[in-house]
This record gives sequence, C-alpha cells and structure tokens, in this order.
Amino acid sequence: MFKSLRWRIQIWHAIILAAVIVAFGTAMYLQQRQSRYQTIDNELSAAVEVLVGKLQAAPPATLQALLRGDDRDLDRSTSRQDVFARDLRKLHADLHVPNTFARRGIRHEHEAPYFVIWRDDGTEAKTSDLFVSVPLPPSIDEKFRDNHRPRFRDRGTYREAYAPGPPGTFVLVGRFIEPDLRDLRNLLLLLAGTGVIIFTLGLGGGWLLSRGSVRPIEAISQVAADISERNLSDRIDAARMDTEFADLAQTLNETFARLESAFAQQLQFTADASHELRTPLSIVQMHQELALSKERTPDEYREALETCQRGTTRMNSLVESLLTLARLDADGLALTMKPVDVATVIAASMDHAQPLADAKQIAMSADPSQAIVNGDRERLGQVVTNLLTNAIAYSPSGSRVSVSLEQNDGEVIVSVTDSGVGIRAEDQTNIFRRFYRADKERSRDSGGSGLGLSICKTIVEAHGGSITLQSEPGKGSVFRFTIPEKGV
Repeated sequence: MFKSLRWRIQIWHAIILAAVIVAFGTAMYLQQRQSRYQTIDNELSAAVEVLVGKLQAAPPATLQALLRGDDRDLDRSTSRQDVFARDLRKLHADLHVPNTFARRGIRHEHEAPYFVIWRDDGTEAKTSDLFVSVPLPPSIDEKFRDNHRPRFRDRGTYREAYAPGPPGTFVLVGRFIEPDLRDLRNLLLLLAGTGVIIFTLGLGGGWLLSRGSVRPIEAISQVAADISERNLSDRIDAARMDTEFADLAQTLNETFARLESAFAQQLQFTADASHELRTPLSIVQMHQELALSKERTPDEYREALETCQRGTTRMNSLVESLLTLARLDADGLALTMKPVDVATVIAASMDHAQPLADAKQIAMSADPSQAIVNGDRERLGQVVTNLLTNAIAYSPSGSRVSVSLEQNDGEVIVSVTDSGVGIRAEDQTNIFRRFYRADKERSRDSGGSGLGLSICKTIVEAHGGSITLQSEPGKGSVFRFTIPEKGV
C-alpha cells in the first residue's frame, strides 16, 4: 500500500516539477526570442525610415528620374544638366543600407543586409546588390499606404521590414537571420538540457525524500500488521523518527501496550473463570459417581445431594458474577437512577448479611444518618452487601464489623470496617482485580471467587464515585467508597 502511495507521490512530484521546468524554460525562451526579434525589427525599421527619409529629401525631378530609370544626360556638361546629374548621382550614392545594424560577422555575401525600392506597379526601381530574389509583399493596399508604419515578415531565414515611401514608392529592407535562429535553437537546446538535468536531479531527490518520508509510515505499518493475538509485544522504534512521526509512534505503542494488557487480562480472566468453574464441577461429578457406584442409604444420598447443591450454588453465583462482568464489559452498566437514601440501603444489606455474621458470632453495627444520592438502589445494595460479606469472611469469630455513613464536600462516604487479618501492602494495589485473592492459602470455598470487589469497583465508578482500601496486616481493613450527593 505504501509503495503505491510513494509512487503516487513521486508521479505527482514529477508532473509538478516537469510543469514548472517547462513553464520556466518556455517563458525564458519566448522572452529571449521576443527580445532578439525586437532588436532585429528595430534595426530593420530604422533602416526603412532612413531610406524613406532619403527618398523624401530628394528633389522631385531627381526622384522621378530614379523611378523612371532615366539616367540619360548624366554625362552632358550644361550647367542645368550638371546640377541634375549631380543630384541623381548623389541620390544613387545615398541609397544604401544604412549602418544601423548591430555589428556581426558576415561570412557570406548573401548574409549582408539588403533593400528594395518598388514602384506602384510592383516593378523594382532600385535595389542593393541582391543575391536572392525578393518577392513583392502581398499586403500592398490603400490602408497600408496611408499607415506609414513598417510591417514585418519572415521569409525562410530572412527577416524583412517594409513601409510606404514618397508617393509612387515603397521600401523594403531585409537581413539574414540564420545566426539569430541558430542562437535561439542553441538556447532552446541549452534550456532543454538544463531542464532534463534539473528534472532528473529533482526526481531523484524527490524519490529519496519521499522514501525517507514514507519509511517511518512503512515501519509503523509493518509493526501494526505483525500485531496479532499471539504477538502483542512488538513496538515501533521511534528513536530515529521525526517529532511528528515519533509522537504518532509513541501513541500507537501506548495503544499496543493497552491492547496487550487487555488481551492478557482476557486470557487470565478466561483461565481463572475456567479454574473457578472446574472445582465445583469436579466436586459435583465426584459425588454423583460415588452416589451411583453402589446402593446407598437415604442419609448418604442426602449428603451427596447436599454436596452437589452447594457446588451448583457456588457455580450459579460464579456464573452470575461472570455474566454481570460480561455485561459491564460489553455495554456498560445499565443503572436505574433515582433518589436513594443510603441509610436504608445499608440497613437492608446488613439484614442480608446477618445470617453469615451470626454463624461466626460476629457483631455488626451501623451509625448511618440520612444521606440522599441519585443512584441505583439495587446496585448500591450489592456493593454494601459484598463489602459486608467480604469483611465477615475475613474476620475472626467473636469480632466486630461496623458500617459508617458521612457527608463531606458534596459526597456521601460509606465505610465498612473489620478487625480481620488485614491485607499486605503489595496486595492492596491488585485487590480490585478480577479473581485476585490476597490470601493465596485460603480455600476457594471460604475465600470466594475473587470477583466481588471488582464488581463493587465497577458499580461505584458507574455512579461517578470511587472506592479505596486502607488496611494493615493483623489490624483489619477499611473499605471506603464515595458517591456524589443528589443534585451535586
């Protein structure tokens, strides 16, 4: 995918680079061509104006004699004829290409500038030494004659300017422009060659830059593609990446770490749930097999059924807890929020836990005052009941479990205190994890499934509160949770 992306980037880069080079080269070539032709046209236009000026300055009789081609009497010696002959000779001498052209090397005679003076009927009246045949311009009309501005034309390797002269004439001046065209062709080749070199270097540099830009993305993509359920430990090496990609890589690494942790928790949850269910199933199966292995007395059958019933009761409790956690993970906890008096919830939970306390001769006490919160009565009762049964299970016989209720800064605080074995500091950070037991040696029958505190934490947090533990080994524990007061 990223190779294709790199190619697309490179193609667009090549198109843009080529467009810029072509546009720049074309603009430069056209500017130089226009400048060169402007210089040529200025030279030709100036030469035309000089020749037209000489024709206009000539005496009318002399001009007419030139146009008629009448060179007679040039050798007669009368004074009047001498003046006429002198003027005609002077006009012939003055009619030459003026020295208005830029200096340049003329290697052949046909490269020299030339001029032609035409009569109205299209015949030549006067020409320079021509080595080429100059056709009459096609645009000789009244509009042209009245304009007096030179016009220009290209004729192969010649550039020519022509304009109307005195009545009955018009003048053309031309020059050989092959050297200028050659210079323009050389400039075009130079621009093309330079453009190709710049395009090649730019394309290569763009390829390297795009490759360097895409490489971090390819590295990120490769690691992301390798991530799977069985391989969640790979991380992106962000040490050599630019800041932008390094931040992205760090964010993805944190995501991968959370994903790895979630998968690990899921695997551990599955393993723990399987282990928890296997024990009561094994007990039920074993007692069923023992009961069916031979004839038993009614008391023996009753004892086997009671054992199976305890096992199924434990499994039912575990499955209910697992279903509760599954719903919490899938859709969140659905709460029926209503105004609830926490004191009544505590009293109901103590009634539920009283048989357990009586069995261990544990005294329960409460000092609640009225405190109204916006919450789910059943779920809050589940939290208090779990904390009470947990305190009773880990307290010695003849001890005391107390529940207190107070309000502080817009929060309702419920504390469940026992005088049991306490919890070690290294276990307190994990006590709310699923299937975690602080007392590893306690039997599963007496120690519970390890899901109660995790469920309590989820319910309390769903109410916008928090739950904490304060404990010291040998001196008991205090579980304390807070819920925002109603209207806060």
